[in-house]
Amino acid sequence: MPDAKRNADHNDNDAHAGSDPHKPREGRERHEKHERHERHEHHEHSIDTEGLPAAIVVEKVSDVTRSMRRIRFAGPAVAGYLSRPRVPNVKLFFPDGPVLDLPKFGERGRYAYAPGQRERVRTYTVRAYSVEESWMDVDFVRHGAGLASSWAESARPGDVVGAVGGGGRLPRACDWILLMADDTGVPALAAILETLPEEQRGVALIEVDAEADEQPLACPPGVAVRWLHRQGADPAASPLLTEAGKALELPPDLNGVFAWVSAESHVVRDMRKDLRDRGVPRQNQLIIGYWHAGRAESEYSAESNHDRVTDESMIAIPEASALTADSLGRAMRGAD
Repeated sequence: MPDAKRNADHNDNDAHAGSDPHKPREGRERHEKHERHERHEHHEHSIDTEGLPAAIVVEKVSDVTRSMRRIRFAGPAVAGYLSRPRVPNVKLFFPDGPVLDLPKFGERGRYAYAPGQRERVRTYTVRAYSVEESWMDVDFVRHGAGLASSWAESARPGDVVGAVGGGGRLPRACDWILLMADDTGVPALAAILETLPEEQRGVALIEVDAEADEQPLACPPGVAVRWLHRQGADPAASPLLTEAGKALELPPDLNGVFAWVSAESHVVRDMRKDLRDRGVPRQNQLIIGYWHAGRAESEYSAESNHDRVTDESMIAIPEASALTADSLGRAMRGAD
């Protein structure tokens, strides 16, 4: 996943439980922002500490496309990380120098980050994993700038980073699914496609720079994959993905539709409004800002998080369950 994941826009998140409509607007917004921050801090840092933090070791490096690098981490530390269902996302902690200075736990299972450490955490998708063989793959967009992307460019077997937590939400079972992503969301979208049931119907819209950035994707025959090419345009300002999403005709029964959108802030903001205006139920949406142009993850992740909106999809792998090869698919299908 990208160097910056989960953006800070919350224009559509005003209706939170506990807000008082009689408070002055300014005071109510401050109160709601504080509540969102408190919920984020608890969800982000209060975790099952088994196997954490893990110093995971690079086993091999390969390029999926010219713009996507895959790094496989393997070994006992990965086994410890995968001892709990910490997918589909992993929070990676990058070194500041030759020695990995992993954060330590403080009170109540929360990390007590030293100054400068929290700024070195980035959230990525676990593209694939094997509990039995103790490995997991993470795909990095090769955009040549930023903490994580720069690390990935020079990564070699034997290099070490930290895995300090993970988890995340998933699309729920549906009759028809809409998946939308730019380069940064491709690993997550690809992993979702692979877990969909064979009879699934829907559309996947994917924006990349050019045909050379496309990659083979396994998906059910009833899901159409459409690649959009911005041809050198600024990815932070490209309208391609939003325009394609808004032009798409949805099935008449919107209760059977699920929309998953993962991209830059402006796409997320526009598609959230479009889907709301078209009547797609909020519990049938999972809309995630994977990056915010000009800002690092640590600058905006505490303000709000698109995949932690309380009335959007809440599907996740149960924390107490053992992680297996089909955990993602079973959670998405609602299987016991």
